[in-house]
Amino acid sequence: MIGPHGSPAKLISNHEGFPVAVSRNVLSVVIAALQAAWQIICANPDTHLAPPTEGNPEEDRYTDALCEILSYWLYNGSGPIGFTADVFESVERGLNLSNYSSTVINKQPDLVIRLANAPLVNARRYVGIFAETKVVSKKKSLTAYTKDGVARFIRGDYAWAMQDGVMIAYRKKPLREVSTLAVPLESDADLVVTPENDEHLIQSGLAIPAQGKSTHQRNWQYQKGGAPGTIRLWHLWAFDIP
Repeated sequence: MIGPHGSPAKLISNHEGFPVAVSRNVLSVVIAALQAAWQIICANPDTHLAPPTEGNPEEDRYTDALCEILSYWLYNGSGPIGFTADVFESVERGLNLSNYSSTVINKQPDLVIRLANAPLVNARRYVGIFAETKVVSKKKSLTAYTKDGVARFIRGDYAWAMQDGVMIAYRKKPLREVSTLAVPLESDADLVVTPENDEHLIQSGLAIPAQGKSTHQRNWQYQKGGAPGTIRLWHLWAFDIP
């Protein structure tokens, strides 16, 4: 992959080292950094959150604050252990990126933490931790979380060059437990979950509380050939709104 190219989707395939897996160590570092940033926001929301105006949707206010703190840590070098510029290249919110087929080039993942993979050139915009965020509560259906969140990873809108993606739940009172996510994951055939030990939602196995993991089939093909395989989604439900 040499020289500028306007459509990385035409270059990426499973013969070129894709989809890229994220190590559990890197995932743990990212999740720990997100949680540390959230704690700072909760300690002083008036300082860190944009005002709740009509132009500032609730979940965007939280994600924007996370992005600002993580970006500061990355460039300042003062973040949690492991969250450094030699591992991570950038933190950005709401970028316009292509889907897997280049039929839509204005997909906007809520948060992208790019990996500093030196060998990558054309595809580096698509290699990282892609996160979608939703406000969840017992007063709200999980439809937005699944149909407008999880589904975007499955159909190749987000993280289509990756084997992992992240769903962040901002929990609003009355608090909904992550275990309730198992019901739509099992009942909605469009989410094409691959059960593990007969469970559609399992504990992540990472040393971070209040989260789960689900694995989903992706039934499409790379333009250059080959199937992307499954994607693991890590559900982070430790972000309680102050």
